[in-house]
Amino acid sequence: MRLVTWKERAPEEAANFNPAYCGALIFEFVKEYEKSKDAWPAFPLPFLALTISLHPGTRDQLPKSTITGLYSWLEDNPDAKVGFAIRAQNLRPYLQEAMRFSIAREALRFDDGGHLAIGGKKASFTPSVLQSSTTEVRDTVTATKKVARWFAAAGATSTILAAWGIRV
Repeated sequence: MRLVTWKERAPEEAANFNPAYCGALIFEFVKEYEKSKDAWPAFPLPFLALTISLHPGTRDQLPKSTITGLYSWLEDNPDAKVGFAIRAQNLRPYLQEAMRFSIAREALRFDDGGHLAIGGKKASFTPSVLQSSTTEVRDTVTATKKVARWFAAAGATSTILAAWGIRV
């Protein structure tokens, strides 16, 4: 899938998937993952995380806390994987655009091992921004952080991807 120019994008598409917003979500994911695991996430994990947190149906099914493990939650909620591959595939160009945007603005970078890392500039959602945001935005940010902690505790990237039905 190739992205159309900004002038050709539907207003909802431009608002929900703009590079600054998605880049800030990726920033929050990377920051929370590193805080939880003391390591940077592998490159594919933000794609997986945002496919979960940006989809209201999946986001609303997430457990209240990360005490519930990823694998047991997936066993109890197999419907979370229905349509997941298509959503991930459709989101990929927007998230690639967001990563390029965030890397160009030095909010994100790659470490020497090829993991996604926080850059020299911030791109997070401040409390005042969240307070003035919609419930949808607040819920998405909260879910993105939760998924970051979940993935940090879940083990190897390849195992996490396999659990969601993604082959590398």
